[in-house]
Amino acid sequence: MDPQNCSRIHTPTLDAIQLMLRDLHTRHDEIRHRAAFRGCTKELLAVQQELVDYLLNKKSVLMGQSGCENTSETRNYNSFV
Repeated sequence: MDPQNCSRIHTPTLDAIQLMLRDLHTRHDEIRHRAAFRGCTKELLAVQQELVDYLLNKKSVLMGQSGCENTSETRNYNSFV
């Protein structure tokens, strides 16, 4: 299968991943308020970071880049905490 055809096959998945990453980077104050009320803010942010790392890895695999890199050591999307 040629690379251009592969690209078209993965485009909807890549678009969905990009949208999900955008959503995970959006500050959702209502959810954060609920997490604070329940005492699980730290856990919420940890799960969010895991999801971001997973999606970035999946995106890099679909784009043909090395998917074995551990991005959690170099990127922290919850640094505002």
